[in-house]
Amino acid sequence: MNTGLLQTDSNSKEEQDALLMEVYKQMFIVTYSIIRNKSEAMDAVQESWVKILRKLDTLRERDKLIQWAKVIATNTAYNMIKRKVAVSLGDPEETGITLVAPEGVEERVMRNIIFEEMNKLDEKTKQILTYKYYYDMKDKDIAERMDLPIGTVKARIHRGKEQLRAMLSDPYLRPD
Repeated sequence: MNTGLLQTDSNSKEEQDALLMEVYKQMFIVTYSIIRNKSEAMDAVQESWVKILRKLDTLRERDKLIQWAKVIATNTAYNMIKRKVAVSLGDPEETGITLVAPEGVEERVMRNIIFEEMNKLDEKTKQILTYKYYYDMKDKDIAERMDLPIGTVKARIHRGKEQLRAMLSDPYLRPD
């Protein structure tokens, strides 16, 4: 595998290997959660590696490699399912059958990606967003718990959402 594009002066072979193993592991987790078949998930990961290697030169921020790879793996897994359905049932447009992802899979994958991006926010904003969206707390309760004015909580929620939106809309996280 050509990992030359992942190399920097400070990377050792062990660090590169560890990074690639983590990318592979995360891609497998994503594809397996969608396909639910180990060998087909491994096929999806391999197909994703080919896509990644072809487009690796378009990745500007190395620290987004894992998220980018997971998005590619997710799309590859869904495409594999669509191809499988098309082969076994005929063309979905002709048969009128549409493929629906297993309930909750896309949401779980997206939630994981959002959670990873949240870890890049400052600690207070991350904590406020966690209270708001993971614990479903009201702004007033968050303000009391964190001993902050409610206006500060609302502002941090707004800014945090804007930061996440910007991070998640990065075109280098999308395959194509």
